[in-house]
Amino acid sequence: MRCATLSILHFQITAKLAAKFLRQYSDLFCAKLHVKLYREKYIQLLMCANGENLLSNFDRCKLNDTCLWSPSELVSSCHKANFNYACIVLNQSLQLPTDIAKNIWQNAKIRCLVDGGANCWKEFIHKSNESLNLPEYITGDFDSITQETRKYFNSPDIKYQHTPDQNETDFTKAVRFLQPQLEANDIHKVIVFQETTGRLDHIMANINTLHKLQSDILSIYLLSSSSLSWLLLPGKHIIIVPKELVDCQHWCALIPVGSKADKVTTRGLKWNLTQSPLEFGFMVSTSNTYASKEVYVDTDSSLIWSMGLWAEDKL
Repeated sequence: MRCATLSILHFQITAKLAAKFLRQYSDLFCAKLHVKLYREKYIQLLMCANGENLLSNFDRCKLNDTCLWSPSELVSSCHKANFNYACIVLNQSLQLPTDIAKNIWQNAKIRCLVDGGANCWKEFIHKSNESLNLPEYITGDFDSITQETRKYFNSPDIKYQHTPDQNETDFTKAVRFLQPQLEANDIHKVIVFQETTGRLDHIMANINTLHKLQSDILSIYLLSSSSLSWLLLPGKHIIIVPKELVDCQHWCALIPVGSKADKVTTRGLKWNLTQSPLEFGFMVSTSNTYASKEVYVDTDSSLIWSMGLWAEDKL
């Protein structure tokens, strides 16, 4: 079963059992949870072998489907040969654990430094005393990257792409520039190194990029030293939460940035919602935590899901 030679397997099992199966066979990381409109539920697991027929469980599925998310796999499975993703570094000092940042960077299929993010990455390399792969791209309007950093990353293997448009952030422009390369390499995930401290305007701009570029074929993850955040599109979702986070009662949040969500239903949280509205000026679900290793979310509008990752980040 572990070799994943089949592209599609049908199981007449419950959604909970499917999630348990995915955790047990973690190398079968590509999963699509399909719930048919009958009394019996049929689970369709789309699995990829040798990088073929990639359909990631981190991507939004079609109408009437439930998206299955496994955030721990995003961080821990980057060494797998068929785990295709791109890595972007933004202009914020990196505070990620060195081994995590190195593993994600080294195994990315495409690597991109965004303007001043090149300064931050050079500093990270020096502090960690590591020899790391070069980025394929450095993008931005180049108002932040220093001449010293340009010299450091002076290589024919690195393409500098000037993106001067001031109507969008360098982050947004970087993803737009990379999209043809992502499609050509069958990449459906982008892991972004950034921080959620310091300038609130930068934090909100990053969240705005998630909304501007929301797609059913590309998922963008904001990874910081304390959290992982991404956009849940309208529909049903199941998030597999590591047992350690449940036991330690780590924080999580559902945030209606951008527009009101009229009807949100959750299960598996300490404070659940039942057909409840989420809206700034009314109610947002922050500083929540887990009652189960599986969190179910049904929303009629896009929501930011954010969760603490490390042992020190409790409520």
